[in-house]
Amino acid sequence: MLAKLFTLACSIPFIVACSSGDAVSTSELASQGLYSADISDDAASSLVGSIQHGGSLWSNQKNERRFNWNHAKDEFTPLISVDIDPSGQYAVTGGARTLVLWNIVTGQSEGFWNTPGDIKSLMASNNGDFALVGLDDQTARYFDVKNGGIKQTFRTGAVVRSVSLDKAGSLAVTGDDNYNVTLWDVKSGQKLHQWQLSNRIANATLSLDGKYVFAAAQLGTAKIWSTSTGEVVSEISTGGLTSRNITYSRAKFSEDSRYILLGGINSSVKLLNVLSGESLKSWTLNKKDKLRPTGSSVLAVAFSTNDRFYAIGSNGLLNILR
Repeated sequence: MLAKLFTLACSIPFIVACSSGDAVSTSELASQGLYSADISDDAASSLVGSIQHGGSLWSNQKNERRFNWNHAKDEFTPLISVDIDPSGQYAVTGGARTLVLWNIVTGQSEGFWNTPGDIKSLMASNNGDFALVGLDDQTARYFDVKNGGIKQTFRTGAVVRSVSLDKAGSLAVTGDDNYNVTLWDVKSGQKLHQWQLSNRIANATLSLDGKYVFAAAQLGTAKIWSTSTGEVVSEISTGGLTSRNITYSRAKFSEDSRYILLGGINSSVKLLNVLSGESLKSWTLNKKDKLRPTGSSVLAVAFSTNDRFYAIGSNGLLNILR
């Protein structure tokens, strides 16, 4: 952990202007593309929901499939959303209306639940005790995925497209189709802050320490706010002045909350300074067929050591970036 923080602190400040990086390597996690993906916080594992073969957990270091995870025997489940918990010991997968908790060490399922609406997004709490699930019934539900039951219901008045938790499990954020980004107290269920962007919310992400919220609208604005004051910390450029606006489909804060990785639906990945919003480095994900290139949306991003970063595209490729 100290090595990870030391590497980030020492290497990133020397990037004084936005520069383009390279993909160190790529590996194929799915042949026909992906519905969903996540990378563990230590970048050791990738979890994907493939179009052709359902869910699978991969070792990034060995580039090998560890487990196949589906919600019904002899069937491939279309997984709408997947997440690996901050401890890296558990994962949650979401089908249309089914939610499953998996043990990453054993590969076994430890909880299977039905949801009251169609799943749009989800996130597992630390140690996989709970899962925050965004639904099409205009709510986000906080499930006890180990014991069963709904611990909290957050009513938004619109379809919830994106959800996130801090590592302590005390704060939750939702992004909905009414253009609202809402910060919630998990224990009481009360709204702490609410902000509005220019379109439906494509992504809403909390930093692990709960200090910041990032959110981006579809083809619209993107901002970072302070959870304590509710004030804007930085506004993120989406390219509207020079080209069509970027939609940021994925975000992850560094462990010290100084930096944020953003992935776009246009195959772009950016590293930014949280306080200034300045872009420090950028990449474009590799394409499978260079003779017939097709773009891919970024489904997952992660920080790693040695000034390297990870990203998974909807084309099924895991990219290691530097």
